[in-house]
Amino acid sequence: MTNTIDKPSDTQNMYVEIEADTRRSGLLRLYDAGRRHLLRKSEPEIEHESDVEPVAKAGGRTPWMFLSFLLMVMVPFLAALVYFAFIASDQYTAEARFAVRSMADDGSEEKLDAGIMNMKSTPQDAYVVASFIHSSEMLKRLDGKIDYRAIFQHPEADFLARFDPSDSAEVFLKYWVKHVSVYIDGPSGIVTLKVQTFTPEDSVNLAKAILDESEKLVNELTVRAREDMMSSFRKEVERTEQVYQEALGELKKFQQDSGLLSPTEQARQKGLLLTGLLASKLELESQLSVIREAKKTDSPRYRQLVLAQKSLAQQIDDIGGQLTGSTDASLAKVITDFSAVETDRLVAEKLYEGARRNYDQALAAAMRKALYLTIFVHPALPEEALYPRRLLSPIFIFLGFLVVWSTLTLVWASVEDHRL
Repeated sequence: MTNTIDKPSDTQNMYVEIEADTRRSGLLRLYDAGRRHLLRKSEPEIEHESDVEPVAKAGGRTPWMFLSFLLMVMVPFLAALVYFAFIASDQYTAEARFAVRSMADDGSEEKLDAGIMNMKSTPQDAYVVASFIHSSEMLKRLDGKIDYRAIFQHPEADFLARFDPSDSAEVFLKYWVKHVSVYIDGPSGIVTLKVQTFTPEDSVNLAKAILDESEKLVNELTVRAREDMMSSFRKEVERTEQVYQEALGELKKFQQDSGLLSPTEQARQKGLLLTGLLASKLELESQLSVIREAKKTDSPRYRQLVLAQKSLAQQIDDIGGQLTGSTDASLAKVITDFSAVETDRLVAEKLYEGARRNYDQALAAAMRKALYLTIFVHPALPEEALYPRRLLSPIFIFLGFLVVWSTLTLVWASVEDHRL
């Protein structure tokens, strides 16, 4: 009886457990469904929030970009516009054009013994003048001739354009380069000089002063080059002249010691005299021969002819000894010494003449090839101010700062993108 009662209770408990498990699984499914529903419901809100955040961030960046544009672009542009429109002083430009050239034909060649003469004009001379105009040497040469500092410290000039008197010479040189411009046209070698000051008169006067000093420089370069190239010819002339003078001194001393101006001429005269004496001796001998044949040797005539014959023989011996004697005083020895001295004189004379001829030719060639500064456009008084450019300058400043600001903005945006 008891067993029959227990069996139904076990079966009942089993059904209760199955029902409980079913309820729990239903609750889990219900929980999962609700959770998925809540997730689907929250996704649009999250997406909406993600869409709003960049907008908020972008809205936060916009004022800084606008402020940077104002500070970096608009403020400088407005300042430049006010300065060039109401403050900047008028600046007048005087222009001159010149060329550095040589009067000689580049294709001509002079035939010199030394063969070292070459002074062809090159475009480098124009660059030398341009560099000189922008150098401190130009300022030193202008000092005392024109008050160039007072020109650029004009009281009516604006505070930014005029030069500050308290600045150094190096600062003024930079200021000078900005207001005195030099342009060289390479193919033609034409130099264009522009001088920019605050009055038309100052521009013209300063341009003329610069041209004068440039012309002096070109002349100095010509003289210096000529002196350098002529120095060797001049030294050769001086050397040969000294040798020639020494040869003349030796000849003069020889003439004084020998007592003969020209031993050769003296020998010729002696030879003529000797020839005459020999002819007279032959005539006397023929007369004496006739008297001997006539056997009149006791006659006075015969004795006179004998005495004359002896006198002629003595004279002939003396002259022969003078001409060809073995003593140092013989005319032959004098002629030999004279020939050596005269030869030295002739050689020295020829060398001196050749050196003088080369020097004269070189000097003529140097004069033909001298450099000249030829001014074909003289500075004229300007009628209106070309500078400052009151409209274009502010526009260029605006564009320049705009490019800088745009570049910095792109760089900053690139950096931010790499951070994300």
